[in-house]
Formats: sequence, structure tokens, C-alpha cells
Amino acid sequence: MSGKIKLGIVQSAPLTADLSRNVRQIVQGYRACLERGANLVIASAYSLCGSGLLDLADRNSFLQQTETAIEYLSQELGDTPLLLGAYAPMPGLFPVDIEDDEDELFDASIPQLYIPRHGIIVPFLLENNSVTELENADVVDINGYSVYVDVDNETVVIDDLQPDIIVHLPTEPWHAKAAHTDETERRWEADTNGVPVVCVRHVGTSNGELYGGGSGIYLPGNCTHTRLPFFESETEVVSLHDAGTAKALPADDELLAQAIIRGIRDTVNNNLYNGVCIPLDEPESALLAALSAEAMGTSHVHGVTFCGNTHIADALSIHATNLQLSTLPEELAKAANITKTDILNARLQNTLLTTYAEQNELMPLSAITRHDLMMNNFVLYGNAGGYLAPLGNLYCMDTYLLSKYFSEKYASLFGTLKEPTHPEQDRIIHELADKNIAANQLLSDYVCPFKENDVRQVQRRIIASAQKRTQIPTVLYVDEASQRKAYPHNHRLND
Repeated sequence: MSGKIKLGIVQSAPLTADLSRNVRQIVQGYRACLERGANLVIASAYSLCGSGLLDLADRNSFLQQTETAIEYLSQELGDTPLLLGAYAPMPGLFPVDIEDDEDELFDASIPQLYIPRHGIIVPFLLENNSVTELENADVVDINGYSVYVDVDNETVVIDDLQPDIIVHLPTEPWHAKAAHTDETERRWEADTNGVPVVCVRHVGTSNGELYGGGSGIYLPGNCTHTRLPFFESETEVVSLHDAGTAKALPADDELLAQAIIRGIRDTVNNNLYNGVCIPLDEPESALLAALSAEAMGTSHVHGVTFCGNTHIADALSIHATNLQLSTLPEELAKAANITKTDILNARLQNTLLTTYAEQNELMPLSAITRHDLMMNNFVLYGNAGGYLAPLGNLYCMDTYLLSKYFSEKYASLFGTLKEPTHPEQDRIIHELADKNIAANQLLSDYVCPFKENDVRQVQRRIIASAQKRTQIPTVLYVDEASQRKAYPHNHRLND
């Protein structure tokens, strides 16, 4: 690569479909990069449109607004080009005007005649008053540099057209272990192709999906040159000819904690709540309280207890409300001839908690875990009530390790921690639900460390909770999308 290139990276936190806000963020980041001498600025694939658009990306009005926003953005640029991703119509598909076809052989009443534009993410090169839609996974000339650009995160080996730089604008969400896998693959890619590899991601949360940032630059020689912070917005300018600044990757428990903290904060702020309301009487209430305090600050965390348990609130100095149901559950149970008063009690408690939360414009959080959900250890509209389940994708060992991670900072909150007593249940759930292994195959084909009775018990409980899981609060996903085949729906468990 001839000459010295200074790359500007804009790791922004866009909001879904908030084009005007997102444009302002990009322009601010772009100008900050210009002030530091960048001669190429790169933003993420979702920096303009945000993630989690669902069917909005297929609407003509949204695609037209995106086109307008891109044109406006180009007018705000100087001489330094900007590379980013945005939604555009898929080539070859276009809207059909049904009224124009009424004289044809088609039945105009059939809604299938309307072909949507099917928006897809593509790379764009923006210069002052100039917009160029690029081919995905192709090489383009930018300021005399040959740049390979794609909006995927597939590892590439380029033999025919040797670029000066490889740029990835990934669109997949963050998941546990993703940072380690990505760094290994990008280092190998840079070393194999003999050129720098740049990977730019955005930060944010949408529909339970977490996007973690951690944008990086990797050089030949198995070297991580630069890495931006995880789960925080950041703008950085890097000279590829200078010494790198990257530190070692954060530990897994630290990244997991940062992910959930960011997910809570984004979900609350994006839905315009003043803070969160948490139950104080559940097994994982202490961990939920610590995460909420880190995400929102203690002044924005309210706790509700029904048995006078104020230990968590006292340890964190958060507001606590002690609500008493008195004889109401027994009276209602007697009037309705209900024998399972524990279920009724859980639902009454959740009704009071969510009502209190809404009255104070707080988001009620549930303390249930993935183990609770998969093993049917929850009451629908009871302890599984709320608007968000930050721990709903975590096993017992995950919550133990997270509690241990926070135990030094919040020593008075957690006290003495004990490892889970039955970790094999989580391992069985992982095999059945995450890895999509049928129980019969698990018991016959594996060198199986589990007892058949244990496997069958877990299998039955997962099946029993399948319908209930479709009605749980939003869960912050911390595992790969490929491992969610049975969550929350049933799949191969009936064998």
C-alpha cells in the first residue's frame, strides 16, 4: 500500500429508523475525524438506518426516506469520502401499480400482485454531493486506494484483485464468544491476504438483539492494531503506519456484563422510561439490581418487596417499596375456589409491581433466567411478568459468574456465593435446546455423562413450558442466532 492513509472510524449508536438523528451522529463523527486528519472515514452498516427494522425495510416510503437522507448526508461532507452501509431496493424487484394492470389478465384484488422493493443493506461511497451505491463484496477505488468492501463478516481470501485494504461492515448481532472468534478470523484474514482488515460495527439494542461495537483494525503478522471499546459509541482516527494501541480482549464475564448493562439502558431509554422497577424477592434479584444500577444509576432503580426484604435496596441505596397483600390472596382464592394460592399470589404481586412501575413511568424487569424458562420454573404473568427479562438468556452458571464478577464492587449485596448445585441440568438443556440434539440421539450416540431419567425429565419440562415461553417478556439474547431453534418454540424434543 503506497502512501500513508489515516482511517477515521465512526462507531455510532443509531436508533431504529430515526434517520435525522442518525445522520446528525454520522456528521458529528465525520467532522471529528476530519479534524484529526482522516482521509477516509468509515461508519457501520446500520449507522444510518439502525437495526431491527423488520418489514419497515420493505416499505417504499422508508426506502425513499433513506435515499433522501443519503443525498442530504453527502451534501454535508467535505473532500474526504465516507464509506457506510444503508438500505436500498434489491435489484430486479419493484412495485407494480395494480391500477395500471386492471385491463390485464391479472385479478387486481389479489394482494400478491404487489411486489415490494425488498430493502437490503448495501455499501455506499459518499463524497461531497456524490453518492455511489457499491457492489457488495467487490473492490472499489477510493482516493487512489483499492478497497474491498462487504456488508458481511465472512472471511475472504482474495487472489485475483489484491486490494490495499479489506473493509467489513458486519450486520450480525453480538453474542457471547463473538469477540474472540472475530479477532481470530480477522487476524488470519489480514495475515493470509497480506493487507490490513478493517471491521466497523455499531452499538445498540433492538428487539432483544445486542450490537456490541468493538470495531477493529487488524494487520498482517497476527496483529490487532486498534480496537474501539465494546458497547460504547466512539470515534477514532488511525494511521496504519503507526504502532497499534489495542489491548487484550476483555474477559468473557466483563463483556457479558457490559452487554446486559447496555441492553437494559437502551431498552429503557428507547422506550422513554424514567428508570426501572425490579422485584427484590427473587433468587436472582441481587444480580438484577447490580446490573440495573450499573445501567441506569441508583437514583433510577426502584425495588418492590412483598416480604419486607430491603437488604438489596439498603446495599445499593436504591428506593424500595414494601407492598403487603395482607389477606387478599386467601379471600380471592376462597371466592373463586382456587386451590393453588402460590400461583395466584405470584400474579397478584406482579400486578402490583407493574402497576407501581407504570404509575412512576418505570420499566418493570423480570428476574427469571433461561434455566427457569426452559425448566418451567416460572409463573406466567407472575414472576415472568414485566417488559424485559435481562437474565432470560442466562444459565445458572452464567448468573453465578456474573454475580462473582460484581461481588467485589458490591460485597454487601451478594454475601457468600455458592456454585450451582445441579449444573448438569443446564448442560442437558444446552444439548437439547441450543444444539438441537434429539434426546434419543443424545443418549445413544454420545459418550453420555447424563442419566436417562435426568435427560427425560429435562425434556418433559422443556416441552411443558413451550407454549408459555411464547408469552414471556423480551429477552436480551446473548447466544448465537443459530442456537435459538427451540427458544421459545418447540422443535425436536418430541422423539
